[in-house]
Amino acid sequence: MTRQNKLNDKAPQQPAPQPTISEPELVGSSLPPMPPAPPTTPVPWSATSPGRRRKRALIAGAAALLLAGGGITWWALTRDGDPIDHVEISGGKLVTDDSDSYSDSEDCDDTDAFDYNDCDYSDSEDEVYEFVYKITNKGDEPANYSVILNAFDEDGDYVGQTYIGSTHLAPGKTDADESEFDEYTTLEDDRELSDIKSVKVAYVERMALAN
Repeated sequence: MTRQNKLNDKAPQQPAPQPTISEPELVGSSLPPMPPAPPTTPVPWSATSPGRRRKRALIAGAAALLLAGGGITWWALTRDGDPIDHVEISGGKLVTDDSDSYSDSEDCDDTDAFDYNDCDYSDSEDEVYEFVYKITNKGDEPANYSVILNAFDEDGDYVGQTYIGSTHLAPGKTDADESEFDEYTTLEDDRELSDIKSVKVAYVERMALAN
């Protein structure tokens, strides 16, 4: 036997290959089973979660503020009543306005900024439709009033319009005075002051003042 063969006999031999573990043997092994996989769909949001409770509280608070704001607005609009009820009109009649401010022509001196000559109207007689108005502040604070009045004929047809007002009227106080439709009032086509048979309040704007 040669030296090389002797060395080969003494060399360590490779271990014999082990058989491959089959699937049944792996399943039946003593290893613990794998834990189940976590769910892939999100867990529904609980109605009792802190975020949900906070959101519901915010919605409820906003609704309460809206209701409170609506109540305040309604109170502010209604507590003084309808301002049109603060104005009364009475005593309408057609009269002749005897303008005797410049009865003596020697004293007439037209020095104002208006285009017409005051001296031309000395001792003139103009028709006007006079009426009496009363503005009563039925609110709780001083107020300014701007009032639009419409004039109508005997058939209820519109004839013309004029304006009255009152400034810084104290609560509970009444501003009463006379006013009129005169020749400077813009009337409907071909209408005259003598056509006016009644005057009615068309619109009232009341501006409450802080002091």
